[in-house]
Amino acid sequence: MNARNIRLSAGQVAWLGLALALCAVLLVIGSGNSAQAGAAPKAVASAASSPDAITCPAGQCFADVLPDSGFYDNINSLYMDGVISGYQCGGAGEPCDGDNRPYYRPGNTVTRQQMSKFVDLGRRNIADAIGSRLELTNPADVALVISSTTTDSLDVHNASSAQAIKADCLTPDSNCWAYYSNVPTGDYAGVFIGGRGINAFSADDTFVGIRGESFGTNASGILGHSLGGGSYGLESDSDSYRSTYITRTNPLYFGLEVDAHPDEDNGSDVANFELGVHVVGNLTVEGSKSGYVVDAMQNADSAALEPGDVVVIAGSSAPVLGSIPVVMVKKADSAYDTGVVGVVDQALYVPDATTKAAYEKQENERRAAMSANASAQSQPQIDSNGNKTNPATVDVPPALISDSEGTVHVSQAASVPQGSYVNVVTLGAYKGIKVDASYGAIKAGDLLVSSPHAGYAMKATDRSLSGGATIGKALLDFDSGTGIIPVMVTLK
Repeated sequence: MNARNIRLSAGQVAWLGLALALCAVLLVIGSGNSAQAGAAPKAVASAASSPDAITCPAGQCFADVLPDSGFYDNINSLYMDGVISGYQCGGAGEPCDGDNRPYYRPGNTVTRQQMSKFVDLGRRNIADAIGSRLELTNPADVALVISSTTTDSLDVHNASSAQAIKADCLTPDSNCWAYYSNVPTGDYAGVFIGGRGINAFSADDTFVGIRGESFGTNASGILGHSLGGGSYGLESDSDSYRSTYITRTNPLYFGLEVDAHPDEDNGSDVANFELGVHVVGNLTVEGSKSGYVVDAMQNADSAALEPGDVVVIAGSSAPVLGSIPVVMVKKADSAYDTGVVGVVDQALYVPDATTKAAYEKQENERRAAMSANASAQSQPQIDSNGNKTNPATVDVPPALISDSEGTVHVSQAASVPQGSYVNVVTLGAYKGIKVDASYGAIKAGDLLVSSPHAGYAMKATDRSLSGGATIGKALLDFDSGTGIIPVMVTLK
């Protein structure tokens, strides 16, 4: 255990000091065989001395405690820490050596008053260490065990800018847990209140920053609650891979649930996505839907497609999203074309078959490895001696193909060349459709159909030809020339 700032209760300090001091007394008694009671000691070091200022020439503190003594290191350490003192050299039978070392007289019998001095000095030095630095090291077992049945076992306060509790694992790949909490049912493994909550950073390619797993029937793996007016209950951020990864093991329940407050029903959104959302599977919406609807299509025209172009069906091609067939389109270039299918919106990136297959294989392998590692780490592995063992882990394959390379998504390309993919608006209010008013001035509410001008719509003037050819309704007047106006796409 490395150096720590530790604060113990007064009773704990007293007992710890007494135990250490008595150990020192027993060491002294057991090392000697003389029965003479020396005079009152003439100390050359005391508790008032700074331990850092007490040094011993060549490491030997006393003239009569030689390096071959069984208690050489113990006596020297207690002397340098100011717990014990010695007798100045120069007395009868105690000549001074070249370094004027004092004498310890290890064979002398310890009196009650001397024992009181040992205990008091030990108590004072331990008390002085509290609040500054107390270092406990035990490479073979637990360095410090604190147990209490009436109140807090450990109460830590820190008035500086440093950590109140600092835990470090120093040996890589040793299955060390810098902090480990294990509690019975009904108790909390950890409660953190106030300040800036919890920050968790993972630098390991194999494991996540925070992993929440619940074994209770109606419990949550992670619960984040914010009391700040502008703060978040949970925030997830990643520099190199996905910020949040959610799995479920029971297909009867949701992997993620977002609920509104039970006392609040003001129609506000409970989830906000600043970017696009990719859903593999069905999307069920029980309320209203805002915005227009698009479908992925492929340009079969020799000319590039642009936003606002009116397009018609030219065939179909293999699916790129699930089993949905892709409509092949080209610019409409004849009046009242019943093959009209919508208005070009945005370019669409679609990975080639080889890249897509490699990406899906990569992601399946990564999910399997992360799931195996999570299962291995979810429960402590204890050997027959009660020691933690390092659970077997699976190497997570590197993400060589990024999400932007392996998935279908909207592209920032300004135009869509032949063979490439595009989103086409098939329903709803859309910002712009190309129109040509040379075939008749357009008023808001007029039906729009395809025109002989390739890619442009015109006002429907022959209602008998409009059935099956209507693109939608104009949302703005447009009297002459060519341009772009908003449209309510209602194919019929």
